Amino acid sequence: MEALIVILFLATMTMGVLTYRQSHRRGRWIPAWGITHGLIGISAVSLLIYRAFTGPENLWFNSAAFLFLLAVIGGGFAFLVRRRDESPILPVILLHAGVAGIAFLVLLGGL
Repeated sequence: MEALIVILFLATMTMGVLTYRQSHRRGRWIPAWGITHGLIGISAVSLLIYRAFTGPENLWFNSAAFLFLLAVIGGGFAFLVRRRDESPILPVILLHAGVAGIAFLVLLGGL
């Protein structure tokens, strides 16, 4: 299950980078890409939380789940405060990506 979680988070990060690059290049937000990024991310976080509660105790996984939940809140905030057809605010995106990146490193530390 851990391998699936890592693969889903890698897919989420890849989709997030592609979404940001294409949105920045076109000058407007691409809703389908952002929503796909969010759905893959929520699936990965859900599996991580399931693993944290049902598997053997692993404080690294618990910490990663908490940090990923913070990243989900940041992503939801970025999604909600953007203007129509505009890219979300860059500092919010950078904070969202930074927290998710740290959470991914914590997750890898627990493997």
